[in-house]
Amino acid sequence: MEDKRIRLQENEIEYKKGFKWHTLPYTDIRQAYLRVEEVNGRLCCGVASFDMFFLMLKTNSDELLKIEATSKDIVKQMLEEIKKKNEKAEIGYKKP
Repeated sequence: MEDKRIRLQENEIEYKKGFKWHTLPYTDIRQAYLRVEEVNGRLCCGVASFDMFFLMLKTNSDELLKIEATSKDIVKQMLEEIKKKNEKAEIGYKKP
């Protein structure tokens, strides 16, 4: 499964940060969740708002990765796949 900046491989996730691709083994993921951010933009005829979707990954070393995705559905599918690959990973956001 892949998106423009995320590729789910057999044993790891590849994600693009800047111009470089990085890898993260599924076993290094402690938590994964969907983040939706509203973005407002000015147009000639007024203001438009739209949503941006991100796959959020918290690693075992407490690093938090925020990876842009094209849709909410693709992130939900990726979360299901991450859960299959790493049953210990916590899926969903929980307040600290």
